[in-house]
Amino acid sequence: MTASARTTRRTGPELLRLLAALGWVVAITALILAGLGALPGWIAGEPREVRTVASVEIAERNLGARLALPSYFPAHLGWPPARIRVAGGKGGAVELTFRDRAGGGDQLQLLQATTTGEPIPTVFEPPGSELTSSPATVGGRPARLTRRTIGGEVWQQLAWERDGCRMVLRTRGDVDELFRIAHSAHRRGTP
Repeated sequence: MTASARTTRRTGPELLRLLAALGWVVAITALILAGLGALPGWIAGEPREVRTVASVEIAERNLGARLALPSYFPAHLGWPPARIRVAGGKGGAVELTFRDRAGGGDQLQLLQATTTGEPIPTVFEPPGSELTSSPATVGGRPARLTRRTIGGEVWQQLAWERDGCRMVLRTRGDVDELFRIAHSAHRRGTP
């Protein structure tokens, strides 16, 4: 009986040490996994609040919202998007970048906030300068057409709201095409 009592006395401190060790293992594992998860963005030079995802469906799951995509899509642009970046979690924003099929690099960007009244995050605003800006309309709603430089090239940018959510289209291409794309944008699963 004495051996049994000694075993019981050792079990209490041993159990505490075991639980403490388990806590350290779980904490260190969580830190390692968080670091590995941040590694691709760090290597790509992306801000911490931006994540690159593999598909429109994953972006929608991360944001908790259906995205507005164009039903008119020019044949010279590649689908699916070449790059999809998400900022924020549920109710955040997305940037879809499309490349020219002929190898001309990034040709079109579609940015959208998924929460009514929220702006497009500044992390999606590339450095450059505004050359001209004028009022426009998209679907009978006020919009703004801007010519700006991005990375030494001139881009056309159209900003408007659809269903209360902010949207921006940027292109190195034709302005008429930009408006056709904007007019055709609708939430997936709706007309």
